[in-house]
Amino acid sequence: MNTFVSQGYGRHIIINLTKGEKILEAIESEVARLQIQNAIVTSGIGALRKATFHRIADTQDQPTNEMLTVEAPIELGSVQGLIIGSTPHLHMTFSDKQRAYAGHMEHGCEVQYLAEISILELTNCDYVRRPDPFGIDFIQQR
Repeated sequence: MNTFVSQGYGRHIIINLTKGEKILEAIESEVARLQIQNAIVTSGIGALRKATFHRIADTQDQPTNEMLTVEAPIELGSVQGLIIGSTPHLHMTFSDKQRAYAGHMEHGCEVQYLAEISILELTNCDYVRRPDPFGIDFIQQR
């Protein structure tokens, strides 16, 4: 186990997305524009028409992911995660009319009406992600 402690908080950013915009792409664009290094994605909600995500497919030491896309009226219940070294790692929960889903957000999630993402910047910390022997990127102090 590793524990990392930020020495403070910086800006609180709210991204308001409208019809046809793509969530992860918009977050990446704003992270670059605002030069955000490390942050917590504290919430995300909205209505989507397309959700693209992956989830683990087995429990082997080397991870295998299953890529999925859902195109339907979708309620986005939550988006959470971290931005480390300017790279978002986000998970989401959402549902269509038949069932609920959870997984790692991928590019291509499209807003139907509105999506709101809240980001809290971390200050006085220098974190990076580095792979372990199994190829999993873990947070480390630079």
